[in-house]
Amino acid sequence: MTILAASSLSDVMPEMVARAQEVYPEEDYEVAYAGSAQIVQQLNAGALADLVVLAGPGPLAALDTDLEVNEQTTVATNTLTIALAPGNPGGIRTLEDLAGGDVTLVVCAEQVPCGAAAAQMFDKASITPRIASFEPDVRATLAKVTSGEADAGVVYVTDVTGSTEANAEVQTVAVPESAQVVTSYPALVIDGSENGRALVDFMTSPYGQAIWGDAGFGTPS
Repeated sequence: MTILAASSLSDVMPEMVARAQEVYPEEDYEVAYAGSAQIVQQLNAGALADLVVLAGPGPLAALDTDLEVNEQTTVATNTLTIALAPGNPGGIRTLEDLAGGDVTLVVCAEQVPCGAAAAQMFDKASITPRIASFEPDVRATLAKVTSGEADAGVVYVTDVTGSTEANAEVQTVAVPESAQVVTSYPALVIDGSENGRALVDFMTSPYGQAIWGDAGFGTPS
């Protein structure tokens, strides 16, 4: 069974499929990760998959209408946070500090769900920060921060809740509720895949939702 999943799921999905395999021991799961917009491009170019899990519904607008998508189910949600380089060299304490001209800030490209969410967040907060670079996905954004190439980056909460050595050094600044943006994760069953449908059922079950929750994701609304 082939799953194409958004980059921001690369920590939780291995655990999800490992636990699902306990329920469906006959199943062999293969997961490939990429930015959601890139996944849609891959599908349009003929990539095969049983299940696709994207970050945000926005990329679906570019999906080829000839593709057979049998189901679309929201399996989880996510929110944004500001990741800081080790030692917080930019002296960032609040969201508004990102508007300072001496802060090196990186975000995802706006065609990527995390970038679109960041743009909405800045709009809600009424700030216009100077952005040093737009990255292809949220993991590339976080890498610029953890390496010290950027003072700060806008990423998902779940990207800095893992137990990796790099994440242990990452401090964060919370986004105020008034500026927060919620990203939903739609799961698409392709070409009537029974295996894909079964995995969606698992991800939305109480057991599956507990796995999402342990990884920092929110429940579908």
